[in-house]
Amino acid sequence: MQRQENNIKIYDHNSMKRVFKYFYYPLFLFNNAVINKIPSRHFRKWCYKLLGARIRKNAFLFRRVEVLFPKGLYIGENSTVGWFCLLDARGGIIIKNNVILASYVKLITGSHDAQDKDFHAVFKPIIIDDYSWICTGATILQGIHIGKGAVVAANALVTKDVPDYAIVGGVPAKVIGVRNQEMNYKPTTPILH
Repeated sequence: MQRQENNIKIYDHNSMKRVFKYFYYPLFLFNNAVINKIPSRHFRKWCYKLLGARIRKNAFLFRRVEVLFPKGLYIGENSTVGWFCLLDARGGIIIKNNVILASYVKLITGSHDAQDKDFHAVFKPIIIDDYSWICTGATILQGIHIGKGAVVAANALVTKDVPDYAIVGGVPAKVIGVRNQEMNYKPTTPILH
């Protein structure tokens, strides 16, 4: 299925024909097992883009990031994804501009319908707006929208949408503060990551 968020297409893994999945899935699994360990952020970015990820100018993924279904991933300008993150893009993930995902963050777009007799998988997109900061070890579940400038504290579990400039923390995450709304920074990435 294809949807849009502010003119950015959201792809989920159901938009790909099954016959293509037989070839595509082993490629991105190889990427996660081998390519994501290579110490060249430019080469890794090129490989993800080759697999269909839409990664904009000055956006980078650190080593050891795993991406499930790269075609479903969009990363905006100047955004960074830290070490050992898991980006389950099977339901679609949009990370907008100047966003920081710290290490060990998990974005999970898939789940199962517990009431379904066949326990079918259900996928919903995750959208993270400009200037958001997702701290170390946070988990964001399917269908969540993180507002502009929001902060998700370390090890938080986000089960509901986060308003603009809110600071949330805990399990499940609740609003614990409000962030300054004057932002004009551009995250930078060291050369060898």
